[in-house]
Amino acid sequence: MAWMQALWFGAIIGAARGQLWLAPILLMGFVCWEFSPTRRVYGDFQLMLVAVLIGLILDTTWVKINWLEFASGWTLSKLAPLWILVLWAGLALTLNHSLAWLQSRLLLAGVLSGFCCPLSYLGAARLGAVNIVTDSWLWAIGLGFSWAVTLPFLLWLARHLKQIKEEQVDV
Repeated sequence: MAWMQALWFGAIIGAARGQLWLAPILLMGFVCWEFSPTRRVYGDFQLMLVAVLIGLILDTTWVKINWLEFASGWTLSKLAPLWILVLWAGLALTLNHSLAWLQSRLLLAGVLSGFCCPLSYLGAARLGAVNIVTDSWLWAIGLGFSWAVTLPFLLWLARHLKQIKEEQVDV
């Protein structure tokens, strides 16, 4: 969990200050830690790919519907910036590790993420990495709902990938 916290602060502060190198470097350290032979769990890499794709879709959507603006975005594009996608990859690395206890508590994961994740974006806004464009609280409801669905799905997928591997080993 310490790696994810460092990654979050590094990505947010790096984006706010235009230091875009910070998040990818922290992610590389996080990946090396989680992919070490004693910690690696089957499915971590696949989860990273799925989470980054979901993050690209969701965060790009929020920009396009004028809920959010990200600091240090891609030039000439309204796509989610690299630093937020790095955070999605980092989140995926927690699903089989520090958040593994939520794999059997999907409803709780949905409630917690639905409430806490908009607060994370609000924190990022206070630090200068995100600008909440709208005055309405609709953005928080929309983000909360999407996270309430997304995190349980990713946790379910993490558990499912491990079960597939276990079944292959048993054969």
